Amino acid sequence: MRTEIIAAAGIIALAIVAPRMIEARQSSQSEIPSRLANVQSVQPSAKNVSHWGDEIRIQAAQDRQFYVDAEINQRSAKFLIDTGASYVALRDSDARAAGIYTSWTDYTYPVHTANGETKAAFVTIDEIDINGLRIQDVKAFILKDDQLNINLLGMSYLSRLESVEARKGELVLRG
Repeated sequence: MRTEIIAAAGIIALAIVAPRMIEARQSSQSEIPSRLANVQSVQPSAKNVSHWGDEIRIQAAQDRQFYVDAEINQRSAKFLIDTGASYVALRDSDARAAGIYTSWTDYTYPVHTANGETKAAFVTIDEIDINGLRIQDVKAFILKDDQLNINLLGMSYLSRLESVEARKGELVLRG
């Protein structure tokens, strides 16, 4: 189990570092504005998401990423959907707002981020809900706010849906 968690931490770190490496390469090769220079400045809105029964369609943002507002234990939080992340990754402040409290002794799982090596806490979230696509008991890592710019909605949530499909500038989640 510990090996799986350490591997998952590495995948989360890769999910954090890889977009920045790609960004640096794109910036040096073209005049396209950097797509993740400050992820927090991207403001997903309700008009980017449409809901059809057990299906949600999310339009890509200008940076071609998919952002969504979700409810963590009935508290709102913004996420970048990251199919390359094995687990959900939450900022500590969003975890606390959702009633998930950690102490400094919980941060025992080493992860590498764009900001360097840090430690993460491993938790189980009671519930994550995106417009009615509700999944309970979701495994996640909690990282300090200065180590994670935006929450990542990883495969510990997405793999429990019926399907996740990207096509023509939109992401379709089916419950």
